[in-house]
Amino acid sequence: MTGSRICVAGIDTATYRHVRPVTPPGDLLTRVLLREKGGPFGAGALVDVGSVVACPSAPEMEDHAFDMMRARRVSDVDETAYLELLTVMRAADLGSAFGSELERVGRTYAVEPGNGGSSLAVLRAESRPVLEVNGFGELRLWYNDAEPPAYLSVKDVRFFEDDNETIKRRAVEDVNRRLRRGVDAFLMLGLTRPWLKPGETHERHWLQLNGLCLADRAVGDLP
Repeated sequence: MTGSRICVAGIDTATYRHVRPVTPPGDLLTRVLLREKGGPFGAGALVDVGSVVACPSAPEMEDHAFDMMRARRVSDVDETAYLELLTVMRAADLGSAFGSELERVGRTYAVEPGNGGSSLAVLRAESRPVLEVNGFGELRLWYNDAEPPAYLSVKDVRFFEDDNETIKRRAVEDVNRRLRRGVDAFLMLGLTRPWLKPGETHERHWLQLNGLCLADRAVGDLP
């Protein structure tokens, strides 16, 4: 995200379905809504978002309009319950998560605009993923369960300072160290809004890592 803007994704505890709370273009979600800033949203936070209106548009079938001023944090889910929830929600693989419309494009995956039936998924990493800061100063994840491994953009806000650009390199090093030790990891994956990637001929919804959960510190404001 650019500037202080963020996106939010969660699970409806009544239906066990993925949900993305969204607001009008002129009323953007920003980092002031994060738990660490005194707001309601954070990894493992149980949030009442008030009344919502479904506004799906393929592949973002999880979108629900809400009033951010009504959102309030009810509690924080304990680590064991959170891991159990992710285990229940996890998809078997990318295909079952996003369907046949998900196509390999170079080193990553994408869906054509207007296609697909989902844009959010949780997967358990079977092969150890690796975080990397590339030569352009961008944070990426090697998703090694794909064949060949996929190279995904990382948008988990916990890896970035308030400008959403400066990478918390110590956090990256700490997570990689724990992954090398064999700590179990869940990947919160999502499709971007359609955009024209440099070198491509048209817009696509690109696969990215929205969040990374390691079992030894499943909840909280540090990854």
